[in-house]
Amino acid sequence: MRQTTLRVALFACSASVSLAGPIDQAVYAAGDPAKGQAIYQAKCITCHGPQGKGDGPIGPQLKPPAADFTNAESKKKSADELRSTIENGKPNTAMVAWKSQLSASEIDDVLAYVLTLRK
Repeated sequence: MRQTTLRVALFACSASVSLAGPIDQAVYAAGDPAKGQAIYQAKCITCHGPQGKGDGPIGPQLKPPAADFTNAESKKKSADELRSTIENGKPNTAMVAWKSQLSASEIDDVLAYVLTLRK
């Protein structure tokens, strides 16, 4: 009887997790989105634009254009993938590596803010 109860409880937990849908990664980012917004406005807005659509003053002219954080392709990227791009840049694009200019906590803050732009 005890094993049956445990199996039912485990099944119920796994069912509720799968029904919950995608996990909002912004909730799990280690950074502070408010601090990240200030950094984003100082360092990222020129390319990525105020809402992260890649429509900053120079974003559309870049080859390839600046990333749009609100599109479906960008939303498929994990927080770890985005963090890596912020830290290391992206080869053959205008996206530079920020790891030598921002601290790890500042990168976490920017990531937390960028994840809020996905809505």
